[in-house]
Order: sequence, then structure tokens, then C-alpha cells
Amino acid sequence: MKSRNKWITIVFLVFILAVPAATVIRGFFPKDDSPSQEQLGILEGNGTVQNGNAESQEPPPAEGESSDTVSTQASAENKDSGFTKLQVAINGFTNGLLGRSKLIAFNTKLTSLLTGGTYIESTQVLLGKNDMFFYKTELDGHPLWDYMGINHFADPELASIAANIVATRDHLKEKGIEFYAMCVPNKEIIYQENMPDTIAQVNEISRGEQLETYIRENTDLVFVYPKEELREAKEKAQIWYNTDTHCNQKGSFACMQALFREAYGTWADLDSVQFDIDPTGISGDLVYIAGLDKEYPKDIVYVLDTNSTDKAQYHDQVLLFVGDSFGGFLSAVSKGYYKKVYWEHPDAFNYEMYEKYQPDVVILEWAERYCERFREPTLIRK
Repeated sequence: MKSRNKWITIVFLVFILAVPAATVIRGFFPKDDSPSQEQLGILEGNGTVQNGNAESQEPPPAEGESSDTVSTQASAENKDSGFTKLQVAINGFTNGLLGRSKLIAFNTKLTSLLTGGTYIESTQVLLGKNDMFFYKTELDGHPLWDYMGINHFADPELASIAANIVATRDHLKEKGIEFYAMCVPNKEIIYQENMPDTIAQVNEISRGEQLETYIRENTDLVFVYPKEELREAKEKAQIWYNTDTHCNQKGSFACMQALFREAYGTWADLDSVQFDIDPTGISGDLVYIAGLDKEYPKDIVYVLDTNSTDKAQYHDQVLLFVGDSFGGFLSAVSKGYYKKVYWEHPDAFNYEMYEKYQPDVVILEWAERYCERFREPTLIRK
């Protein structure tokens, strides 16, 4: 019996050590991680194209990580914290584990099967009602904390963020540039009816809404948090991808119309425009992270027909969108309303881009889970 247990232990240890050992060995051989043409087509059709032209494309995220995660990890590598550097190294190793995606897929499929499709075991993805996926990571913002309302800003933090946005607006005004800001609500805030009952809202006022209220009551900024506009649009159409963290172009349209109402005093209803359907469809970032991209149907991809937009809302101006991955979707919709539209991620933005793009209008955008980053002097740092 002792001999048998000894061999079982040896086999178990060999199995446990084999995966990381194989991962290390594989690291010595180059691997082609370039995106497929299908992936590039999906990204371009959904607005994930930087610099306002199809020739300059941001590569899609690697399997198992969103584009926001990539930028967050990149910025983390620049920090001096030894813990942060260690965590980045550990994350890089575990993300590259041989067979990782298959092990994740097996684990999530098993837990989904055992719970009748009501739960999946994942550290980053939450399966909600009606097969809608949500982002629950704590390494890329805190979307669940935002939903639960347990991470509100302190008053000094609100004042600091507002002061920085005002300084940005005033600086750009001196350059003859109009400035607006937008905080896109998290998916959990808009589709709260699809959140699991096990996730309780402690406070219905999220951090993004708290920030918008403070700015509205204490400044004259145009700062948009389009929660109500998105909830209204949701009653007419699917405005978020079931399998992705991002809103689709119908949701992006509602966001931009909320901004137009505040900035220009104009508004167009979702029913007033036409959307084409991209037959390719899309499997979103969340099902890739969970290893379930083959198990759930692709989301429908809507593409705004810019010929159907209200010409009274057209602005003969150059728009520079500086925003996270949501900015790609928003800038794609904006092309129906401005002469030229460019998009840059805040982490890639530099002051020389004002000269490069010659914008008449600048919109700074952060998703709600990143809204503390409005305190950064992104647009005025020389």
C-alpha cells in the first residue's frame, strides 16, 4: 500500500511540474501571436482602429486578456514598486502556461455544467442572467465595487479630479480647442437586471455617478455620465455585447447623443438612424478570458450607417478622441458627425499630437472602472 501511494504521489508531482516546465522551455522558441485577418476585420468594424485611419490598427488583445488589461499591465511595468514588478512577472508567466486556455475552458465548462449554466469558476469573469457575461476582475479596475457602490471617492479626491479637468478645459480653451469629458458607465450599471442575485448593491449610486454629480454641482464643465440615456436606449435595442465588456455601436450612439445634448443642445433618438449588420459577428473579450468562446453564440455587430444621421448635427470640425478602448467604439460612431475623427489611447497620447491632428474639439473619455484617472494631467502634460 505504501509503495502504491508513493507512486501516486510521484505521478501527481510530475504532472504538476510538467506544465510550468514545458512553459519555460517553450519560452525559448519564437511564437507568432499576430492577429488573424478575421480578428482585424472585427476590430476595425467595431471602431478599434487608432489614428483615424484603417492603415494604423491596434492589434487585438491576446487570447484571455482585454485591450484595457494590456494597457494596465504596460503602465504597471513602469512603476517602481517591487511588488508590482513581481506581480507583473507572475502574471506574465501564468498567462503563458502551456495549455492554460484549455484548462480554463475545462474548469469553466465543468462548473457551468454542475450548476446548470448559472455559474462559472473564473477569477475575472462573472456569468449573469440571460447568458450575459460581466467583468469582475480586481486587476483592471474594480467594476464589481463600482456596481456595489462601496468605493466612493472622498471629497478631497472629487475636488482634485474636478480641478484637473477644469485646468485641462482652460488650457485647451487658450489653444482655441473645445473640450468635453465623458465617463462611460460599466456594463453592470446598465444591465443590473442581469447581475446575479448573489451580488448585492450596497449603494445604488456608483462612483461614476458620484463624480458626475460633484462636477455638475461645482463646475461649469461639460462632463457626461450617460447612465439614463443608455438605460433608455436599452429598452429599444441590445446596446451591449453579451460576451464583451464594451457597448456596441448602438450603445456608443446613445453615449454620443448624451454628449451632444450637453455640448450642443441637440439630440437624436436611436430610432432615427439605421444600422447595418456585420455578418462576421464577434465573440467578446469576456468569453475568451473564460475560455468559452466556442461555447456561446457570437454577438451581433451593428455598424452605424453614417448616411442616416441627422445632418443638422454635423460639425465641420476635426475631433480628437482621447480615451480607453471604449473610445474606439465611440470614435467610430462619431465619424458620422465630424469632418475628421481621430482616436488615441491616453497612455499613448503626447502633446505633439495637437500639432499632428490640429483638432477643433477634444473629448477625454474613461470607462467608469478607470474614472480615478481623470485626475491625471493627460492632455496638458508637455
